[in-house]
Amino acid sequence: MRLTNTLCAQHIGWHFKKHWLVQGKRVPKETGAAAELLKLAVTVKTPEDILNPRKERRRVEVIGDRQQAIPEDSSHPNWHSTVCHSYTDGSVLVSGLPQAQVLTNTIEIQTFPKQIEDALASQQLPSSINKNVRHAVAAAHVLDAEQVKLPKVRLPERPNFNLPRPYGISHGRVNRLLVNKLLQEIEKLAGRSVSVKRKLIDNAFFKTSLTKDGDLLGFAVNAEKVIFANRAIEGIKGKFNGNLPDLYPMKSTISIPKKHIYLTDNFYPLRTDVNCSHPHTIFTVFNKHLVGNAHGSEVTTSQLQARTLVKAFVVAAARARQLHGPSVQGTLPKPIVVQCVQTDGRTFHFGVLQLNTLDIGADSTTRNYWFHRQNYDLFSECKYEAGRAHLENYNGDVFRILNAFYNNS
Repeated sequence: MRLTNTLCAQHIGWHFKKHWLVQGKRVPKETGAAAELLKLAVTVKTPEDILNPRKERRRVEVIGDRQQAIPEDSSHPNWHSTVCHSYTDGSVLVSGLPQAQVLTNTIEIQTFPKQIEDALASQQLPSSINKNVRHAVAAAHVLDAEQVKLPKVRLPERPNFNLPRPYGISHGRVNRLLVNKLLQEIEKLAGRSVSVKRKLIDNAFFKTSLTKDGDLLGFAVNAEKVIFANRAIEGIKGKFNGNLPDLYPMKSTISIPKKHIYLTDNFYPLRTDVNCSHPHTIFTVFNKHLVGNAHGSEVTTSQLQARTLVKAFVVAAARARQLHGPSVQGTLPKPIVVQCVQTDGRTFHFGVLQLNTLDIGADSTTRNYWFHRQNYDLFSECKYEAGRAHLENYNGDVFRILNAFYNNS
């Protein structure tokens, strides 16, 4: 027989705990002592006031890693009562190329300048160059080791359906690798005698501001890669006539956001005393996930071509302001020629801008020139097929035009 504890009829411990809880909540009776002490101007304190005295804390401004946000209203130091139409990398002109022509006072010539056309006609490339370019395209699009989460894929007919999230090479890295590899092949063909006169800069920023028919326009754009030369490209010979498109009843600034907070300074990434400071060719990347219309529709071909024109115009205008001063207006002493290439990794758009005047008003008699062709597709599809990189419908004209642009001077 096992011995156990003695069981009581009532659990005294439970009763004791309850009694302690009830007695602990007793309210002390008012004796009138505190009132008598207050009549004698004696301060009465509770035990909590003595054991936990209240400390006064004063506000201290701590210098940290982030600044306090400045309210975007009239108290902002850069606030102006005059509104400014601010064009940035994410801006899209709703009317496309015609709106860009009116905005920049530029007429369109649907061909390249004569020196570019002659270079394309007389160009002789080695037979191995197409193989090298094909390998460069495959290396940029499918053979790179980067694996990141790509943007979501949506089905228009099933907008609420969540497809598996794709992984692969990011859009920015694809374009960076592709442009670098194509320029590397071009430099090998050109030789040191030409490449020593060129300098490359990544992510160059350009900024300028102009006035058009009483409206203030601010431009701030970024070029993913810029080729600078030790000598400016010669002006295009000949006189070209043309009329600007009619946008009535719209204005050329219809889709450009308005801002009251801005700066009207001019910025060019290189100083004038640098050996290779003349703008030669700019490369800009188009990403449909970052650039789009305000109403949600996809960017059209005309809008993409307008983006190429405006970026070339901003680079040329920023250079003109740097050379001739921030207050220069009207016809320039010497035209500035800038070549521009825009790509999304597959489609290329080439253009050449000659900036003749900074007077972009409607009453200006001098026009700027924009030479360009329609878009070129470098390929139709680049993917893995049976475990190997497969490239369909390769177009060698893209490399030939790039080569002619690089060697133009």
